[in-house]
Amino acid sequence: MRDSDTFPCRRRTLARALLCAAMLSMSCAMPVQAAPAREVLVGIGLTKPPYVMGAEQTGIEYDIADKALEAAGYHMVALRLPPARALAMLRAGKLDAMLTVDEGIGGSAYFSDTYMYYQNVATTLAGRNIRLRSIEDLLSYSVASFQNASLILGQQFKALASRHGDYKEHPQQITQNRLLYAGRVDVVIGDRLIFRYLNREVEATIDTTKPVVHHAIFPPSARKAVFRDAALRDAFNRGLRTIRQNGTYAAIMKKYREHMEP
Repeated sequence: MRDSDTFPCRRRTLARALLCAAMLSMSCAMPVQAAPAREVLVGIGLTKPPYVMGAEQTGIEYDIADKALEAAGYHMVALRLPPARALAMLRAGKLDAMLTVDEGIGGSAYFSDTYMYYQNVATTLAGRNIRLRSIEDLLSYSVASFQNASLILGQQFKALASRHGDYKEHPQQITQNRLLYAGRVDVVIGDRLIFRYLNREVEATIDTTKPVVHHAIFPPSARKAVFRDAALRDAFNRGLRTIRQNGTYAAIMKKYREHMEP
């Protein structure tokens, strides 16, 4: 082959080399697209302000779980479900996680670290002069509580609920406010802050100015999330530690401080 015949080959080889170098340079210069965060289906219960608030996807519990999962690289997709239905869906593999539980619900799922505490109380109308010093005292009165309370509030309360002749659980906690002020039930069981906040929702249709008494017959109630997958539970715990350390957790609490005052 003559030298003159090799010139086009050399030019083509050089051109290909330059093109490859340019493409490599362009690929290095382009920003790397992060993989989309994996979606996590979480049952968050029905409206229970200030912990889970209305349709605006916010509230103390909602924000804590959302930011903890985000810090761990996940995206929370919240589903508003009655607690009993959410628990059934979790056990059927239709949810990845569920909020507002403790290990009293049993099962073989994986429980997170405690992310906050509720203060459940027995609330009565002051005008009824009802005195409650212990859980056993509830046997003398009609009682309305939140759904799954018999699984969450300890073995003594679970035993009492099983033999109580006039005990009911309601998925919508606002029902308890209505029942109490209307005089249709003697005692309601639930978190003091939720009861206080929900008075705002019913005051237009029922007299909420009647004084009430909160009977502190329950200890503070630790709240956890429960997961079907241990690795996801561990990731949530890591995210929870991260938001506690970087100030996000404190900022959430500060945001809702007006609802947390006595």
